[in-house]
Amino acid sequence: MAWIDLKDVLGRTVSGVYGDLVTRRTGHAVRCGIEQLLDGGESELAVIDFGMVRLMDHSCADEIIGKLLLQQGRARYFLLTGVDSGHEEAIEPVLERHGLVVVARDRAGRVKLLGVLPEPARRAFRLLADDGPAVPDEVAAKLALSPAVARAALETLRECRVVREQEGHYQALPSA
Repeated sequence: MAWIDLKDVLGRTVSGVYGDLVTRRTGHAVRCGIEQLLDGGESELAVIDFGMVRLMDHSCADEIIGKLLLQQGRARYFLLTGVDSGHEEAIEPVLERHGLVVVARDRAGRVKLLGVLPEPARRAFRLLADDGPAVPDEVAAKLALSPAVARAALETLRECRVVREQEGHYQALPSA
């Protein structure tokens, strides 16, 4: 697992004086710093820690989260941690605009999905996050979905890289 502290990356790429992610230029510099950390790394899970970031605007969210997921989202799993409501307000519109989804863990440790997904996929993720790995038939039974709808929801989550599938069992990040 690659652990990326945004405050550290901000300090190395822009300024160690403040903990705010504002302006597209700052976002670009931070994303390039993250990409350098990820280059050559073999970990397929990257955890991006927002814990020490006080503020993030939409342009920084687009540069850091949007472009990072667009460029590396097919090769890696991403988990955002230490996310607060202000971060979510900046990140959500970016994800919606690009049709992206990411797993976020707030400062209290609660896990949720950010971005746009069909309701069956959201419910399936919540079930996996709360109850652990499951096969499609278990998800269908527990959520009162048809087996086809449950399979489609799980495959949507797998394609969005917010769950992993191994030997027919689906497991939600971050426990995966």
